[in-house]
Amino acid sequence: MALTAITLLCFAALLPFPGLGGKEHSGELDMVLVKVDVTNKFTNNFVSYSTNVTEGMPMFGVLNKLQDTQSFRFTYSINKSYGIFLESVNGLAGSTANKTYWELLSKKGKTITRLNVGIGCYQPKKNEIFIMNYTTWG
Repeated sequence: MALTAITLLCFAALLPFPGLGGKEHSGELDMVLVKVDVTNKFTNNFVSYSTNVTEGMPMFGVLNKLQDTQSFRFTYSINKSYGIFLESVNGLAGSTANKTYWELLSKKGKTITRLNVGIGCYQPKKNEIFIMNYTTWG
């Protein structure tokens, strides 16, 4: 129950507030093109997806839209402490035994940075590429 409340608060905090003046607050939300690159460090596989979504949509919503409209697939779990946790992409899951996971990155121009939030809270920006990189730790 507490996790549901936390998740809902996270989503609510990310929603725009219509009616506060100006186009960005008029209830008329802009659409943005979101590009998602899926890479696998071990096999050098690369697949790219893109879709138009409402500006401010969390990555979880973007991934659900991709899953509904394209050949993209993902699974997730809900962690009581941390929220939505990405488990697998296109049938490939992270593994504690193999020390593999899906690293979430953002590419803006030539700069790539690791995200400090997950798919439940992250909002992709215009002219950014969201990268899901299958890799290892340790």
